Amino acid sequence: MKKRYYSFIVFILFFLNGHAQEMLFDDFYFEMDFFEAKKILKSNQKKLTNLALGKGTVYAVRKRSLVSEDNKLISINLWSKKNLTVKEAEKYLVISRKFFESNNYNTVYAQENWSNPILVKKNLPCIRFVDKNKTVVIEFDPRGQGDTYNVFVTYYNYDWFLKKARGEE
Repeated sequence: MKKRYYSFIVFILFFLNGHAQEMLFDDFYFEMDFFEAKKILKSNQKKLTNLALGKGTVYAVRKRSLVSEDNKLISINLWSKKNLTVKEAEKYLVISRKFFESNNYNTVYAQENWSNPILVKKNLPCIRFVDKNKTVVIEFDPRGQGDTYNVFVTYYNYDWFLKKARGEE
């Protein structure tokens, strides 16, 4: 009886620990089968094309949002649902930053001019967040030219991101 009980506890701990670390966004988790991720995207398309990351913002997950490596999901890109003016992109960045910080994400990096898409350095992320459990890294990146911009939000697995950043993978 004790052996069964301990086996059950080990299984539950393994299951919970493994899956808690793998979540990326919504129903998507790190290294899930890419074709399964595409099915989830297709079946939840209406919900995933109207995501608010703060009041007055609308982001979307699209077909090209899912990034895979060896047929495994490694990251998810969201982007503003519509093209934005520079002023709208600034508002999206400010509102979305407040949204993540109010949801216990820590800002671990922000460019000096993070809220101004025109002054953001293109070769660096605009803002980077990490969740309190250090399982997910989120980056914001405004892209565009002239008066047309989009704000991209990318979700990464924390451990995978660190390995990539250190050149270990």
